Amino acid sequence: MRAHGSLKRLLSIWLVAPLLALILLTAIPSYMLAVKATNDAYDDELLDPAIAIARFVRVDEDRLEVDLPPVALDALRFDTVNRIFFRVTGPDGGVIAGNAVIPPPVGGIDMASHKLYSSRVNNQRVRVAAVTVPRRYGPVLVQVAETTDKRDRLVREILVGALVPALTVLIAAAGLFWFGIGRVLAPLGQLRAEIARRSPADLAPVSEAAVPAEVKPLVTALNLLLHRLNAALGTQQRFIANAAHQLRTPLAGLKTHVHLALRESQSGETRALLDMIAGETDRASHLANQLLTLARAEPSSSLPTARRPLNLREVANRAVQEWVPQALQRNIDLGFELEDTWVLAEPLLLRELLANLLDNAISYTAADGRVTVRTRIETGAALLEVEDDGPGIPESERERVFERFYRIPGTLGPGCGLGLAIVREIADRHGAEVHLLAPDSGRGTLVRVTFEHLTSPA
Repeated sequence: MRAHGSLKRLLSIWLVAPLLALILLTAIPSYMLAVKATNDAYDDELLDPAIAIARFVRVDEDRLEVDLPPVALDALRFDTVNRIFFRVTGPDGGVIAGNAVIPPPVGGIDMASHKLYSSRVNNQRVRVAAVTVPRRYGPVLVQVAETTDKRDRLVREILVGALVPALTVLIAAAGLFWFGIGRVLAPLGQLRAEIARRSPADLAPVSEAAVPAEVKPLVTALNLLLHRLNAALGTQQRFIANAAHQLRTPLAGLKTHVHLALRESQSGETRALLDMIAGETDRASHLANQLLTLARAEPSSSLPTARRPLNLREVANRAVQEWVPQALQRNIDLGFELEDTWVLAEPLLLRELLANLLDNAISYTAADGRVTVRTRIETGAALLEVEDDGPGIPESERERVFERFYRIPGTLGPGCGLGLAIVREIADRHGAEVHLLAPDSGRGTLVRVTFEHLTSPA
């Protein structure tokens, strides 16, 4: 379906365009009336000199001539705006007097009559007054032509006088339309702002109190969709939580039985098999715990939000101490660079976020490697960073690794592709941002979580 852009702009166009078209349509008859009125006004003035010249046509010794006094010739030549041309033609078509070639009227002219018409002289548009004078040898044609400069100027003035008020009204109407449509559509903007302010966990119905009647069916459909989405997410979250809970008990029992069997088994082959079972059991238990964490971190989680001021330094220090044994087991240097940095967060989820970051960093860093945890304040934001010198994450994969159960092709290790997905979910729940960067050394991965800094812990 083709996008139509702004509804406000479209409504304004549909309201203003017909008005503009109407003004343009009325301009055509206005122009014709202006031309007619102008010709009526100036034709009488143009006919007077033609009649005056006709009076001076006389026969002298059987020869036609025009005995115009110098004053009359000066009057014909002098005009501040238009140019005046005249021509007197005898019955045989010979020119008796004149200063230009003026085309005769189309269709001729009646005896002792006159005719007004438009033509061109010297490639200029002119208006011509033609008068016939009956003489003994036949009719004499007297033509006086005048350029149309004055007429054109008057037509323009009449059109401007008619169109300027109409265009002024159009502009005023367009402004009123734009303002009025904006006021009418304001509830839609308020509805958009209300939805934009919501957190991902807020799937409550949208209020229909201030919604226009035309938009109410849309809001009703949206509320029905939110209800269905809330129910579906709730069902999914409960399923994950229940499944993880149900898995933990038999896995814990299986793990206990495996350790008891390892104590009593003397066969090397059996012990190897039991070690493999124990490893897979640990992996399954870790997966169940991650699923529980993911269920708690999701926006649809029914767990109450219990945020309180936390010092990232204390949380990170405790987490590092808990992960020291795993780091020593792999001969990894686990260090920290911690500053006091306060945030508003849920303690359990924040510990899970750090645990997943440290688990990933230690799991994918080779022996004799280095993992560093940092907390600091930068440009008014609270930063939590975990840096390792492992194989790193290609830039093309840095967004996909946040997908659930996604692992970079060829990746070795015990992970199941949920660690960074959990980190992203917990960060989103706290309004934080997660970025994967390349460390200054150029090797490994730097995971940076940016929280809103709490200036005072009180």
